[in-house]
Amino acid sequence: MSLSALSQTRKQLETQRKKYNSEIKKLNKLLFNEQKKGKSALEDLRDIKRKITVRNKLISTINLESQILSKEIKTNENEIKKANKILADLKKDYGDMIYKSYKSKSQQSRTMFLLSSQNFYQAYKRLEYMKQYTSFRKKQGEEITVQTNLIKKSRDSLLLKKEIKDRLILSEKNEKKKLKLIRKIKKV
Repeated sequence: MSLSALSQTRKQLETQRKKYNSEIKKLNKLLFNEQKKGKSALEDLRDIKRKITVRNKLISTINLESQILSKEIKTNENEIKKANKILADLKKDYGDMIYKSYKSKSQQSRTMFLLSSQNFYQAYKRLEYMKQYTSFRKKQGEEITVQTNLIKKSRDSLLLKKEIKDRLILSEKNEKKKLKLIRKIKKV
């Protein structure tokens, strides 16, 4: 069962978990109604065994879903680390470029750079170079913004997955407690 369950997606496991929960609710109603009607102890025992089986399946489904979430969280954390490294590199390059640009930024030096050309073609090429340089700086600033937004979205997704996993773990603990209680009833 675990091999086939590992290949299932988290959505499939979530659907399966909901199905098991509804089946448990139906079994609880059935047990309650049958107790009122006074059915035999053998039938009660059979229903309790069925309830135990369904709860065990529910617990294993929750566990598998939790494992998948753990893998997704780990992957997400690795992506955030990579994105942070890329962002740090981008910021460093951008900072270096701005610093060098600031050192040579006087209007006179730009004008002198153009006027010191040996011919019109060279002046035109230098003007194009300055435009490309400005465009590149702007593009780098936009990349930093995009990377920052990507990291923020990844962190939000990570927090959501951790919250879901915590709820699943709590649900699994509750189901184990209920299973223990049912097994005690079965022994009596």
